[in-house]
This record gives sequence, structure tokens and C-alpha cells, in this order.
Amino acid sequence: MKLDLKDTKILQELDINPRIRVSKLAKKVRLSQQVVDYRIRKLQENEVITHFGTIINLSKMGYKQYRTLFQFNNITEEVKHKLINYLTGHNKVYWAAIIGSKWDLFVVVFVENYEEFENFLDKLFNKFPNVLKDYEALNVLYHEFYKHKFLQLDKTPFTIKMDLASNKLINLDKIDLCILSQIKANSRLSSLEIAKKCDVSYKTIQNRIKNLERDNIISGYRVFLRSEKYNYKAYLLLISFYSYGRDVEKKMLNYARNNEFITQATKLFGRWSLLFHIRIKNERELQNLIIEIRNKYSIIGDYEIIPIFEDISIDHFPMSKTLK
Repeated sequence: MKLDLKDTKILQELDINPRIRVSKLAKKVRLSQQVVDYRIRKLQENEVITHFGTIINLSKMGYKQYRTLFQFNNITEEVKHKLINYLTGHNKVYWAAIIGSKWDLFVVVFVENYEEFENFLDKLFNKFPNVLKDYEALNVLYHEFYKHKFLQLDKTPFTIKMDLASNKLINLDKIDLCILSQIKANSRLSSLEIAKKCDVSYKTIQNRIKNLERDNIISGYRVFLRSEKYNYKAYLLLISFYSYGRDVEKKMLNYARNNEFITQATKLFGRWSLLFHIRIKNERELQNLIIEIRNKYSIIGDYEIIPIFEDISIDHFPMSKTLK
């Protein structure tokens, strides 16, 4: 799909506020509501926009995030398809993707404790014997989402922050769980539409969403794009430090918030210190970015660049499949 100036303006506004009403969006981009609504639908049909996600802070419900890198071992296309289906339907898998470099598969899971994470790995390796050769697990302590700055004329940072090490848990009832389940992949649903699904009044929905936002169960909203449709390639960048450096870590997160190509950042516990999600046009620009980071922060010890080839599954509230 060829994106024109009108599409770009619509995407810019949706990137800033995914929940913006069509009437308000139409005024901002100076188009009719019918044209704006049509163009959004076309952007979705052509997978420029994959979904309007609600960023749910699952740590507030007692879950911990592990990001895991896997290597395949003589996998066939048939087995690969079965593996993808298994991960797509799993109630712990937040995100899964086919990747490159020395790794082949990237899986983000949310579990209640390390024992549950071990059980996830045990079942996965037993279900697909001799398929997964090796793995590396990354424990995430903190996560930031940024707007897609390559879309924007205004590069001012806009950050959705999630402290995943928080011990303060929030109790949710059936209505809260229903709301989160409905809006996890479509934050643009109206209160009336959600109310019909959850069998309560739209006023109740409006109040509950405000409470979920106040308690940081809902950390924010984000439009998810297929960056390749915009001629951008996706990469993961893992970074380690020579020694412990809290001050440098803070400076690097601030750098990520302001950098045009970094769309997410996570603080890790273990061998790796930080993980950046990058959207960039080509390998030359990527190398320039790496050189700039190395020059600015001498504490960097090692780094690894991992291309993302294909998203398998994105589910912002995977346990909603089983929670009632």
C-alpha cells in the first residue's frame, strides 16, 4: 500500500492518541469523518496498522516478564507451523516473533514466578523434542514504549512507562477483566460497545477505565504498525555493561526516549543490561546508530543485533484466555 500525505497525517495523530475520536481526528487532518474512517479501515486491511493496543501493566496483577531467545535444531516447516500455533494459543505468551542472527525465535512470556517459567520451558521442550537447540532467558525489570518518532515532525519524547518490579498488586473483578479482554487489541472500542460485551452500563465502563488508568493497570495506549510497510526494518539491540552503572543506565534510557529510531526500551537483570527495539531504514543507518551509542557510553561491554523477520503473535493480556 502506497501511503500518501493524508494517510501519514492520520497515522501521526493516531500515534499520539490511538483513542482519538474520528470527529476530532477529522478536524485535525482537515478531512471528512467518512474519509478518515475509510482510510483507517484501509490502513488496517493493508496491515499498515496491525492493531490499537492497550498497554496493560501485568506486574500489577502479580506477573513477571521473561524474554526468551531460542535456536532451532533441524526444524521442518510442518513442525515450525505447529510450534507457531502452540505459542499463538498459549495463555502466557505476550509476544512471539521469528528472528535472525544466531537465534531463530523470540518469545515474551508473563508468569507468576520463576517456577512457572521453568514449567513453561519444560512443556515447550517436551512438546517439541529435538526442535529447540538452545535458549537464553532475559528477566525484565522495567519497560518503556515510545511513539513512532520516524512518523512525527515533532520529535518530543512521549513515553509509556511500566515498572515491572512493583510489588503493589491490584485486585480485579470480573468486570475489570472483561474490559481488559475487550480493549487489549482494540483500544478504540467505545464505552457502549464494551458495555454490551460486559453486560453493564457504559457509565460503569467509563468509570472502571478511569480507575484502571489511575492504578496504572492500563499504562497507556499505542498504535502498532508493520514498519516494513513504511520501509523500516525491525531490530532488537542487546547491550551489556563492563560494570554496574545505574547513572549510565538512566542516561541511556533518556537517550532512547529522544532517539528517532528506538521505539521501546527494557531494563534487564542478568548478563544483558538493556534491550532496545529499533525501527530503521537500512543496515548503514543501524551501524551509525550503534557507533553513536558506543561513542557516547564507554561503559558498554558487549552488544548483539538481532533482526526481527516476522511477528507470530501479539497478545497484551494472554491470560484473559483462562481468567474469568
